[in-house]
Amino acid sequence: MEKLIGVMGIALIIGAAVLWSNNRKQIPWKMVGSFLVMDFILALVILKLPGTSDFFAWVGAGVNKLLDFALDGAVFALGRTLVFGEFFKPGSPNGQEFIFAIRIGFSIIFISGLASLGYYFGFLPKLIKLMAKFLTKFGLSGPEALSCSAAAFVGQVECQLLIKPYIKTLTKSELFTSMTAAMATISGSALVAYTSIGMPATPLIAASLMSALGGIILAKIVCPETEHDKLQKEVDMQLPHDGVNAFDAAAHGVSAGVDIAIKVVSMVAFAIAFMAMVNWALGAGLSLFGLHAQIQDVFAYPFMPVAWFMGVPWHECFHVGRLMATELLFNEFVSYGELAPVIHGAGPYVLAAKTQLIATAALCGFAHLGSLGINIGGLGAMAPERRGEIAGIAFKSMMVANMATWLTATICGLIF
Repeated sequence: MEKLIGVMGIALIIGAAVLWSNNRKQIPWKMVGSFLVMDFILALVILKLPGTSDFFAWVGAGVNKLLDFALDGAVFALGRTLVFGEFFKPGSPNGQEFIFAIRIGFSIIFISGLASLGYYFGFLPKLIKLMAKFLTKFGLSGPEALSCSAAAFVGQVECQLLIKPYIKTLTKSELFTSMTAAMATISGSALVAYTSIGMPATPLIAASLMSALGGIILAKIVCPETEHDKLQKEVDMQLPHDGVNAFDAAAHGVSAGVDIAIKVVSMVAFAIAFMAMVNWALGAGLSLFGLHAQIQDVFAYPFMPVAWFMGVPWHECFHVGRLMATELLFNEFVSYGELAPVIHGAGPYVLAAKTQLIATAALCGFAHLGSLGINIGGLGAMAPERRGEIAGIAFKSMMVANMATWLTATICGLIF
């Protein structure tokens, strides 16, 4: 019965995309079917298949090791007392307190510097080009294949920078697909940041790679290609040329990481503060009637059926629906901040292992309201003449990106 519900969930997500399509007759069903099969294969390879799943578990352990290296740098810069929090929490069992700005900030800075070195030495470009070449064989154009491949490794604006010269001439379908994949995935620095707050790395890796495919699947259903004569199969990757040598490249990466870290910490602080303000106002209003609820609780109810069709038992659907509502209204950091303690048995409620995997995948993307401004601002700056068009499709793209993460979560639930 659980498997049947998951199959129904996939059918409903794809069916909803078909109903939302702006040209149902042009939906490339062969491409959709091919990528859906690949999504299942990817889930099995990363999460289940002996040998390969062990390899990705090793990669996940490597991500955790990177956090240790980042903290070594933080200790040198700020001192062990400040980094590990003994000064703030001397009576705690392990003498440590998680300090978000330090743990998250230094992990992002370290990974940004490493990524810059990866570009300088050509490792990342070769991997992204290889993936893009593979995707073009299934019908994607060169620019959108390049952007979608990069989305699983770099940020939602950075992956568009790789095709900056082409953005002004992209078809509507190419633009929509690129935006959707960018919001349906997470960057490498975000992966490490989520891991630093206690999220398991391997399911995050699987979810981001799978949702890149899921974003393509649903984007091509909702906004299928109708301007085939304008498509370009081959593109030149626009690589960052910062850095005259490896040390200079690392310096540029670190500087960019500092900017990202400040923005992430500031956005999360604002989101939590704004959430507190909204919940205070809601609580004050409801208290007049003897009621109490938070905004996440209110919006959890519409997401409960979605969670159920993804494979979550009904008695756990409220908690998962609440996490999904929090991610959409605020951001995934806040949601993972609530989910991570639950996974480690220290949260206010308990979720089954399968539900933990489904929730991890469903939240793994930049598909929240804050991303609208990031995409409109970033892409609008690259192609000012298309800013109005970008703004017009941004919300739809964000919702389709959310559906892509739900598709990934449903597949993960099926193969659990």
